[in-house]
Amino acid sequence: MAQRGRKKVTPEMIEKMEKLRRDGLSYERIAGKLGVAPMTVYNYLKKERKAGFVERLKQRLGLG
Repeated sequence: MAQRGRKKVTPEMIEKMEKLRRDGLSYERIAGKLGVAPMTVYNYLKKERKAGFVERLKQRLGLG
């Protein structure tokens, strides 16, 4: 049976998104390489940046 709908984003894919973005690729190019929508790439990378920001802020405030 063929898979329909969305492609499952794995932790490995997120790592690849981050690497490709650091290499200077656009969200559209990354999405094309991984077979997902550009907005999916944007959303996952945004989550990663936000999580990192919160952790750094907690450390600065002595909360983490």
